[in-house]
Amino acid sequence: MPRDFPRRNELVVATIKRVEEHGVIAELEEYDGLEAYIPRGHVASGRIKDIRDFVKEGDRVVGRVIRADRARQQVDLSLRYVSRDQAERKLREWKERSRALSLIRVAATRAGVRDPEETAKRILAQIEDVYESALEALEDALGHPEVLDRLGIPKGIAGQLVPLIREQLKPPLYIKEVTLKLVSTSPDGVEVIRDALLKGTSIQSEKVAIEAFTAGAPRYVVRVSSRDPSLVRRMATTATKRILEEVRSSGGRAEVVAEREIRKRTAEA
Repeated sequence: MPRDFPRRNELVVATIKRVEEHGVIAELEEYDGLEAYIPRGHVASGRIKDIRDFVKEGDRVVGRVIRADRARQQVDLSLRYVSRDQAERKLREWKERSRALSLIRVAATRAGVRDPEETAKRILAQIEDVYESALEALEDALGHPEVLDRLGIPKGIAGQLVPLIREQLKPPLYIKEVTLKLVSTSPDGVEVIRDALLKGTSIQSEKVAIEAFTAGAPRYVVRVSSRDPSLVRRMATTATKRILEEVRSSGGRAEVVAEREIRKRTAEA
């Protein structure tokens, strides 16, 4: 659930409103325009001759909250304490959240609700109680509209949202990687493991791709990818089970040591 006031050490997205001699006034995008102050010494590392060498009006930046006084409605930020990777990740998350909110707002407007903005914010909060990213929930609903029902989105709004997201979003590529530890003490152990991997990855179809590769023996990775997340999970389980059984049936040792799921949007895939 989004908070109504930032916390100390939180990363926030802000737009520069005014550049002054001793600091910068910025507007916090995630807190309904709440203003924050960036002291001159926190605009950048090192000596600053002219603040405008680093920021100017209209710039969108990511800052770390170094002071948050709710009673006085005062927030101070630092740009120095944010790495490039942290800033890029935060901006990406903010853009994705903003896009999801916009789509829900349009759907609510088309559904004729009285206050589309507040309704969209409430629905976004519902989604974020279940999903880390609201945009991911909408992407999942591309192939499985029932996701919206499970999230408790009113049917009228869901009915408007489904065609909207099909028009505006492209299905991502879902990937699951399972890392296995495979050991065979047979004289032909290399062939045993190779054959097991081949059998596990032979269950290909037009909708799913399965591959296996070494991560440095005795570790091997099985990678399954598809536009259908449920198919990815099902096929990853089937492929992994087959490989483990093949190695164990020959007297070898086999176990799952790690799993991870990845989502790549079309532009990244």
